[in-house]
Amino acid sequence: MSLLDDKFTILSEEPPQGFLRPYWVQTPEGIKGQLYWFEVHTPEARTAFHRYKNAIRRLEAQGFLPQGVLVSANPGRYYVFWPEQAKAALKARRLKPILEVLEPFGYQESDLEVTEVSGRPLVGKLRPQIGPSPRGSSRTDLSPNLPALPIEPPPAKVEMPRKPSPPSRIGETRSRPPKPVHRANWPGWLPGLLMLVIGSIALWQAADRYLNPPEYILPDLVGKTPRQALEAVRAYGLKVEFAEGSDVSLPKDQILEQTPDPGTRVKPGRRLELVINKPRFGSVPTLSGRSLEDARQALEAAGYRLAGITRIASGDTADTVLSSIPREGHALPPGQGVRLLVSSGARPPARETLLPDLTGLTEDEARYILTVAELQAQVVRVASGAPDGLVISQEPGPGVVLSRETVVRVLVAAQPVASLPKASPFAPPRLEPPRPPEPTPIPQPANPPAPSPTPAGLQERRVNVSYTLPENIPSAVVVITVQDEVLVNTVFEGPVQQPWSFSQEIVVRGNAVLRVVVNGEQVLETPL
Repeated sequence: MSLLDDKFTILSEEPPQGFLRPYWVQTPEGIKGQLYWFEVHTPEARTAFHRYKNAIRRLEAQGFLPQGVLVSANPGRYYVFWPEQAKAALKARRLKPILEVLEPFGYQESDLEVTEVSGRPLVGKLRPQIGPSPRGSSRTDLSPNLPALPIEPPPAKVEMPRKPSPPSRIGETRSRPPKPVHRANWPGWLPGLLMLVIGSIALWQAADRYLNPPEYILPDLVGKTPRQALEAVRAYGLKVEFAEGSDVSLPKDQILEQTPDPGTRVKPGRRLELVINKPRFGSVPTLSGRSLEDARQALEAAGYRLAGITRIASGDTADTVLSSIPREGHALPPGQGVRLLVSSGARPPARETLLPDLTGLTEDEARYILTVAELQAQVVRVASGAPDGLVISQEPGPGVVLSRETVVRVLVAAQPVASLPKASPFAPPRLEPPRPPEPTPIPQPANPPAPSPTPAGLQERRVNVSYTLPENIPSAVVVITVQDEVLVNTVFEGPVQQPWSFSQEIVVRGNAVLRVVVNGEQVLETPL
């Protein structure tokens, strides 16, 4: 039988409707229901899916969605699953709150099937719309269709009645006043006419802007920060809303998705939804007490990998997991490695333990393993070309049976401390520890016995190791080693350039010799 998204079994398939593929499916838990699969390859399909998805989110936020509805918006897997629900016939007044939620997205009562749970109406199924939104294509004009505002004509000029002239006296000759010259009055009414015209134009522009607001093209905001996105659309007058998503492979607080899509024409007041990345890390599962194979499967199921196995003597059955690094419950991004501490099954006597191999571990991991093995750690940092904090050697070596609470010497790599030489043609003096006083000679018998072996406990002492690269060598590969009566310790190894000098205090046991190799040739050998 065919599967959708590797988990939905197809029971039947309805005829496709454009980019929409309706299926009747069954989940692995045996739940049957309707699944709407979207082939999102065109802007129309993407717009229809996001409008459908946003309508479902709004229903869920208002509490009108039943349990079990699944929405997938992963690339190549755009679908919505509606579990089978019992239909209910409800009166229109009870559906009014649901229809008010769906009205901004263009869905009507004929597009949904309702059910009733505990006396509350819920949307059992919402059928997607494959055509443009009833509100008009992919754009929603939020401006009402207002009638055009009439422009009043300029008021007519009103002639004031003339005041009658007083009657003239008898015998007086009264001359008629000259007729007014209309050309002399035009500067008086011209400014008023200009103001009326300017006001009419401004009113017309305001009405046109109100009835036909400007349109903007949405930029691509995916991958930006919320601050950058707000700056990019600040002048658009949009209603910006934020939602949370999780993608551990991308940086935190990065925009994962935007609705409407980039390139969409929008008007002021349009809603813009931005999904912000808030990665949710998993945690290391409980592995102690499980078998090695069971723990391996649990790690893979949790999205982690097995980084390594360290076997420790224990009374538990062989291949039983004792603990993990990091420990159980520790937050860890998917794909990271987890090291397991596993029982070897061969427990030594009650007061003894088997020393594991610590080489290649970090200092924290080595300390933790020694604590589990009931041993004490003595960490000594030495300059080395290995990564800082990595265990490069141990004393005693791995596989040695030790008494409980025995001190184990762990040599950890550290970055060398180098200082520039002073302005002097001579190398800086090297401080050497004072030589111990020579013992008083004891008379020996004629036939002296065979010398006894060196005692196990050697005296530890601190010495200063220093070396300055000669001025006639501009660059070189320098290896500095110190050999005492226990081991050969590489205190520095790597390429250097002029000017360069090295100084480091280390711990040696018994007699020690300093050797310096420059470009593969030994240039110095001196006792310490």
